[in-house]
Amino acid sequence: MTETYRILKELGNDQLRRYIYENIAEPTFDSHRITSRFPEEFRPYYERMLSALAREGDDTREPHRAIANQIGNYLRQNSRALEIEKIGEVTSMNMNGRTSRSSLWKKTASR
Repeated sequence: MTETYRILKELGNDQLRRYIYENIAEPTFDSHRITSRFPEEFRPYYERMLSALAREGDDTREPHRAIANQIGNYLRQNSRALEIEKIGEVTSMNMNGRTSRSSLWKKTASR
C-alpha cells in the first residue's frame, strides 16, 4: 500500500461518501467529478499526497495524474462502503482540462 493510498484511508469512507452524496446531485457521475475537485475540497490530504509522492520518488512530473489514479483505485476498492457501483467507462474532462477515460459510477443508496 502506498503512502498516498494510506492518506486516502485516513480521509475515510464516511467523509468521502458524504462528499459524493452531498455535492454530486446526479445519480450517476464519473471519477473526474471527484478527482477534479479533490485538491480544493480536501486540500490538506491532497498536499500530503503530493509530499508523499515526492518522498516515494515517484515520477512527480504528473503528480495530479498519479493522485487521480490512486483516488480511482480507492473508489473501486471501497465502492460498497462508499455506496457506489461502477457501471462503465466514459470520456470526460479531467482536472487538467483534457479529455480522458474515467469510470462511471452510480449511487446505490437512496437519499
